[in-house]
Amino acid sequence: MAPLTYGPWILIVLFLSCYESVASGTALTFELPETEKVCFTEKFRDMTAKLLVYKVLRGGNNDINVWILSPNGKVVYRADRTTEDKVLFDSSYGEYQFCFDNEFSAFSHKVVYFDVRKEQIDNLAVEAGNAVPTVKTAAESACDNIHEVMTMVVDYQRDYRLTEVMGRYVGEVINNGVMWWSVGQTFIVLIIGFGQVFILKTFFTEKSTKTPI
Repeated sequence: MAPLTYGPWILIVLFLSCYESVASGTALTFELPETEKVCFTEKFRDMTAKLLVYKVLRGGNNDINVWILSPNGKVVYRADRTTEDKVLFDSSYGEYQFCFDNEFSAFSHKVVYFDVRKEQIDNLAVEAGNAVPTVKTAAESACDNIHEVMTMVVDYQRDYRLTEVMGRYVGEVINNGVMWWSVGQTFIVLIIGFGQVFILKTFFTEKSTKTPI
């Protein structure tokens, strides 16, 4: 019997079917005005380890107060004047609150990114709602492997985009500073140039010595 061969189109269809979803979670980028705080709620329906990733993209010293409240009001995590962190915690059934505080800043608003998801990447069957364990076929195992790798790729792309956003903001700030510094230096050079011309002109101007009749 001749071995089975798969054309490129079969591989493309397999890839697209495996990449139909990514790890479930919540990701958000928001602006937090000065002297304010905001809390987001997330309802968990399982007792698994969760991961909170947050980063202050811009604003002031890129610092913020962060804390996590459990359904019974217990503080699971708290950090003051922090820039970024990855927090791993065990969740239970109920609504968790993720709070971000900028009340200590009187002038600078902050742009914050955060992401809440499971620590372990679910396979495609679990994400599709089929939680009953079954024996995987070779195609299902390949899809799960591709799904896990693609989820990691999405995470790397997210980190790269966040770093790019921060770098772009720093570049814009430096560019504006250099522009206004150049404008100021231009005005100073013009003022000094006109002043020197005026002073030199007075040296070579003959004063009138005629007396009135």
